[in-house]
Amino acid sequence: MKYQKGVGLMEVIVAMLLLGVAVLGFALLQYKSLGMGEQALRKLEAVNIARNLSERMYFNRSGTYKGVSSTDTTKCLNAYCTANDFALKDIADVTQLAKNKNMTIAILSCPDTKNLRNCIYVAWDETKASQSNSDPAACTEADKFKYKSGARCVVVEAF
Repeated sequence: MKYQKGVGLMEVIVAMLLLGVAVLGFALLQYKSLGMGEQALRKLEAVNIARNLSERMYFNRSGTYKGVSSTDTTKCLNAYCTANDFALKDIADVTQLAKNKNMTIAILSCPDTKNLRNCIYVAWDETKASQSNSDPAACTEADKFKYKSGARCVVVEAF
């Protein structure tokens, strides 16, 4: 009876198959980590935009920010402005900053709060910077503060 010396073709094929599956799993893991890293960066950018607007709202407390939109970034550069004019410029500046990063912003009443504070919504991708119980693309529910499933947004409570 002869004894086999070395490795047979079948063992080599099985080993290559196992190695291929392991490499594919590692490649999928790398792909997922890139996507999660990109989303983490988007969240960081969104929080910075919301913080920027929140600080502007804090320093200009007499200006009206909620429910206002503006695109005039030149307002108040060379002339005296009222608090509301300055709020319009702040909103225009931050809206442009968000637009440059393919994001949208909105200033809405915080849902289900007794302190009547404003919430700054910053959204990206298909998510809308809004509150709604019926719209699946909205960031949060309208009647209570709860992020929608799969929402790509951040909400910061402001003054």
